[in-house]
Amino acid sequence: MDMDENKGMPAVSIVMPCYNTEKYLKKTMDSIFGQSCKDYEIIMVDDGSTDATPRLLDEYAAAYPDIIQVYHKENGGQSTARNLALDKAKGIYILFWDSDDYAEVDYIERLLKAAYENDSEVVLSGSHYVDENGVVIENLNYPVDRFPGYALRRLSPHGKLYRRDFLDRHHIRYVPGKLYEDNPFNLKALFLCKNLAILPYTGHYQVVHPGSSMSSDLTEDKVPFDALEEAFAYVTDRKDEVNDYDVFEFTALSFLTYFIFLGNREHMQAALHKYRGCKYSKSLVEKLCDFAQRVVPQRLPGYSRNPHVGIFRERELQLRHRAGVWLFVRLVRTHTLKLFAKVYYLLIR
Repeated sequence: MDMDENKGMPAVSIVMPCYNTEKYLKKTMDSIFGQSCKDYEIIMVDDGSTDATPRLLDEYAAAYPDIIQVYHKENGGQSTARNLALDKAKGIYILFWDSDDYAEVDYIERLLKAAYENDSEVVLSGSHYVDENGVVIENLNYPVDRFPGYALRRLSPHGKLYRRDFLDRHHIRYVPGKLYEDNPFNLKALFLCKNLAILPYTGHYQVVHPGSSMSSDLTEDKVPFDALEEAFAYVTDRKDEVNDYDVFEFTALSFLTYFIFLGNREHMQAALHKYRGCKYSKSLVEKLCDFAQRVVPQRLPGYSRNPHVGIFRERELQLRHRAGVWLFVRLVRTHTLKLFAKVYYLLIR
C-alpha cells in the first residue's frame, strides 16, 4: 500500500444510511465515537425520514463538522443511500454501519490492522444478530482459527471492511429498489479482492427488529434477478482473478438454496402473519426455480463437481446447510427443482 498516495485521506469512511431511526441513533453514534480508532469520517444519508432523524443528523454534523457529512434525499431505499455515500467517500477503506448498529470498542481498529498487515482489499469478521434489548439471536462468525478452510462467505455487508478504490475499479455498487441487494455486491467484492483477510473475531452487533427487510413482502419485482446473474457472470468471466473459485461457487449455490427454500419461506410466513389469508406466490416460486435452473449450469458450469458440496463434507457447517445445498445441486442436475419446490411450499403452508 502506497502510504504517500493516501496521505491526507481518512483511514475509514463509515457509511450510514438512516431512515426513521431517531430512537437508536444516540447509541449508534456513541459506539462510533467510543472506538479506539479515531481515523475516520462519517457519511450519513437521510433517506427521506419522517421522524426527528433529519434534525438529529444535522445536529451531529454541526457539532462535528470535520468528520461528519450529512446528505438528505427522498426515500429511495437503503441501496440508494449507500450508493450516494460511496460516491462521496474519501476514506481508504469503507465500513458499512447501519444507524441502529453498535460494536466493540476495538472493532474498527482490529479490521484496519488486518487490512494494513495483509495489504487486503477486503477484511471479513463476524457479526451478532441481536434484538432491541441486546439479546443475541444468532452469531455469524468465521471460525478460521479452528477451521482454516472454512468454506462459506456470508454476503451481508456487516462486519466487513472494503478498500474504496477496489470497489470503484470494479464498479461495485448496490442494486436500487431490491431486497437482498447486498448479495450481488458481495459476490463480486469477496471473491475478486486481493489478499482477503478473514478474522475469527465477532465485534459487530446488528439489531434485528420488526422494521427489518425480512418483514417486507417479497415480490418478483423486488428480487435482483438481473444483478445476481450479472454478478455470477462478472466473477466467472474473471476466474483467473478470483481468490477461491470453489468457495465462490459454493457460496453462490448456498445463497440460491437459502433464497428459494428459506428466505422466500420466511417472507411468505411474515406476509401470512401480516395479511391474514395471504397465499404464497406460485409464480414467484416458479420464477425463482426457473432462474436457478437456467443460471446455475450456464454461469456456474462446475457446480455439480464442487468439492465443498456434500452431506459429509464441511462438517463445521450445519447439517441443514450441507444437506440443503447437496439436494439443491441434485435437483438442478435432474431438472426437478421446480417440481420439488411446488411440493415443498404446499407442505409448509
